Amino acid sequence: MKLFRRILLHMFGFLLMTLSVSIIIKTKQGAFPYDAISYYLSILIEHDFFTIGVSSIIFGLIWVILNFIVIKDVKVFWSLIIVFGFGYLMDLWFAFVLVHYNVTEMWLNGLVALGALFLLGFSLSIIISNKSLPLAPSEVFMVHIIKYTKKSWIAKIYIEMTLIVIALILATMAGNYEQISWFTFVSVVLVGPFITINQKFVGKFIKDY
Repeated sequence: MKLFRRILLHMFGFLLMTLSVSIIIKTKQGAFPYDAISYYLSILIEHDFFTIGVSSIIFGLIWVILNFIVIKDVKVFWSLIIVFGFGYLMDLWFAFVLVHYNVTEMWLNGLVALGALFLLGFSLSIIISNKSLPLAPSEVFMVHIIKYTKKSWIAKIYIEMTLIVIALILATMAGNYEQISWFTFVSVVLVGPFITINQKFVGKFIKDY
């Protein structure tokens, strides 16, 4: 019963996470590097099938395979649950909830993006607290390279900087930089503190689950 409650809580956190990421993308102020890559792949591959969600799945699959090559542990394939769930949920949010979001004022989009970032911090604090459940490919890789960097924040910076470079290359190819913008860097800087703030609340609640 305790495991079932944890799974439900994990799913709730996951729903909020995909919603917040989708909102940030819709504001066009700059997405997280991973999500920016998915966005630009969907633009560069000109086919209706390649939505942002499907592109996210493709990029996630590539990362899972690379994790297996580097880490050499079949457990990395548990990340596929996250990869497919994340991609499909993003498409659902875009198709049914955010389909009519057409705000053009930069200041309002900035406020909406900031609110979504705080919501993301809340959702990630829930997911992180469920340590026994599957992690995203980026988190699996971060856990691996922490063995060498000895510090999680250094590992996180290495990963984010690599993803930013890839996203910038794709943005240049697409001739569109709206998802690699000022809020990309705000997100990378603030998501950690937002997670910490929310964990103080979530930690007290989730320990009973």
